[in-house]
Amino acid sequence: MVKKPQSQPLPDGPDPADTDLTVLIVDDDFAIRDSLSEYLQSEGWETLTAASAESALETIAAESVDIVITDVRMPGIDGIRFTARLREIAPDIDVLIATGHSNESTAIEALKAGAFDFFCKPIDVKQVSAALRRTRRFRDTRLENMRLRAVIERLSATGEKPAFIGTSPASHHLVRQVEKLAQSPTTTVLLTGESGVGKEVIARLIHDMSCPASSPFVALNCGGVAESRLEAELFGRDRGAYTGADRTVPGIFEMAVDGTVLLDEIGEMSPHAQSRLLRVLENRSIRRLGGTNEIPIRTTRIIAATNKDLEALARDGGFRQDLLYRILVAKIDIPPLRDRTGDILPLARHFLDQFMVQSNKKLSFSKAAERALISHAYPGNARELRNIIERAVVFGRATELSPADLGLAGAGALPRTNNENSDGDYGETLDLAFHERNLIREAVRRHATNHCAAARALGISPQALYRKVEKYGPLA
Repeated sequence: MVKKPQSQPLPDGPDPADTDLTVLIVDDDFAIRDSLSEYLQSEGWETLTAASAESALETIAAESVDIVITDVRMPGIDGIRFTARLREIAPDIDVLIATGHSNESTAIEALKAGAFDFFCKPIDVKQVSAALRRTRRFRDTRLENMRLRAVIERLSATGEKPAFIGTSPASHHLVRQVEKLAQSPTTTVLLTGESGVGKEVIARLIHDMSCPASSPFVALNCGGVAESRLEAELFGRDRGAYTGADRTVPGIFEMAVDGTVLLDEIGEMSPHAQSRLLRVLENRSIRRLGGTNEIPIRTTRIIAATNKDLEALARDGGFRQDLLYRILVAKIDIPPLRDRTGDILPLARHFLDQFMVQSNKKLSFSKAAERALISHAYPGNARELRNIIERAVVFGRATELSPADLGLAGAGALPRTNNENSDGDYGETLDLAFHERNLIREAVRRHATNHCAAARALGISPQALYRKVEKYGPLA
């Protein structure tokens, strides 16, 4: 028996435009099958019916079915065994169990067999609608996670280009943001995040998902080019532009037409270069040094990246406000590795695989090493993790890497506290600033006469180390 609502269908029921799922109703009672099917069709669901589990299995083999609503007590294969069978042959089909012989043990048995939800006869169609909506939300979430995993796996196998590796919720969120940007392939993007966090990796991810495979990706570290050469690197030069310019040379914007330009460390740009970049963003064209012809770049994506607070720089006069507004169209803040602990081991294994190929070694991490990797603070982010793994592959003493091989016990490790035990657990405190300060103190102590060496040991730039020292004050 089906209890139909006395009023109109639920206002929050599935919209017909959204119910592209097919529901198979399995019950040996024709009246229940027919009336429930009629009601669900009025709600916009596609429905099929079967009088037995055997008949339902034939239908599933021939038709596309997304959700099954099945009775428990039926001739032949009962609903519990039918559900278990579906788990084996069609795990993507979600099952809702309905029975007129309800008790707690039946419910538990149904859920153990793989049912998603459970309700009792006489069937209340409002309960069925609510159960179907819950099932749909669950399916959407499951399919989204599968899709994101597929995207990450595909982008992880990109040859020698930096691969995006991530399974944490933060990485899934990053992929979703990139997918939205991919729908607008010329929108200017600003990537922010600490040094070593993987801004170029995310920039390449944006490029790969926005542009054809043959499209160029050209990156320039604005902080790594002398100011006198920066504009020529960006815009190119015509022959005779200045003394010694004996031939025409294209800049990175011209090289990346129809592709992507990454301007890394954009906060290091000189005021004059900032002024010229502003004109590029306004006109979507460039002019070589010494040239007169405008070269259009309307179909070129421009991505800027920085580990600085550009808004604070702009307030202090160190960065043009009008340029900031031009690049602050779509901002993605990449969280540090310490906030993406779910990515640490996948990244570590990826780096280990890379370096094993180069060194012709066969290595693995011990459980203690994995715990130490997860516990480490990573002030240098993914770049520091990569360096840790490379050192371990070069200097590792056994086929199973230990915390000591990783430099996370003894040399290079977080300084031990009095309450630290020997298995990589760094005591009772998990305060990040506490461990970061101690790590910086240790690096400065070991390299007291060489600030750059201390920064390299930490996997960060000397400028970043200066900022950390200023942040924490005297480290003695």
